[in-house]
Amino acid sequence: MLTEVDGEEIGLWLTLAEIARRRGVSRAAISKRVKRLAAEGSIETKPGAGGTITVELAAFDLATNEQTPIDEGRAPPAVTQHSRRSPKPQGAAADKVKYEAALRRLDYEERIKNLVPIKQVEDAMVRAGEAIVRAIDLSNFAGDLLIAAREGEPAVRRKLREIKDRIQRQAADALVLLAKEGETQERAGGVEFDLGEIDQREDR
Repeated sequence: MLTEVDGEEIGLWLTLAEIARRRGVSRAAISKRVKRLAAEGSIETKPGAGGTITVELAAFDLATNEQTPIDEGRAPPAVTQHSRRSPKPQGAAADKVKYEAALRRLDYEERIKNLVPIKQVEDAMVRAGEAIVRAIDLSNFAGDLLIAAREGEPAVRRKLREIKDRIQRQAADALVLLAKEGETQERAGGVEFDLGEIDQREDR
């Protein structure tokens, strides 16, 4: 969520009436949407002057998938001796700068939120590797191969094909189990795990 940096407010916080004016709709329509989005946790509101409610415009636009016009017709503040020396933009230009800065920050925060920590990726790879190694441990099939060897090469070839198919099934089952464990962790902790789609084939 947007906060302050060096004591300066981030983003363009506007009253519901101002957003309604810029979008050309009623204040009641904006108020209804703001209440719903705030209840969902998609946006935040904060009190403004005179008991009004303010909303950060970039966050509101992203949540509604719409763009509110930046009022280019708004006159800049009166020029003072201090503002003459200041390179900071004024009026509508300042609003645009704040709005675009908030959009960039929100985009950055969304990307960070969707990243999976490298340690969790490494752990998932290790678990998947261990499951596959257990599945392809040929020592588990030594007895079957010895019996087939007594019957000749054709029997050994048939047995090897059976072992290959069994290994594929076991590896697929192990990865499916890991994927289900990842889904459980995702629901519990809000972290996304993606082991891809497991291709389970019938015996051929």
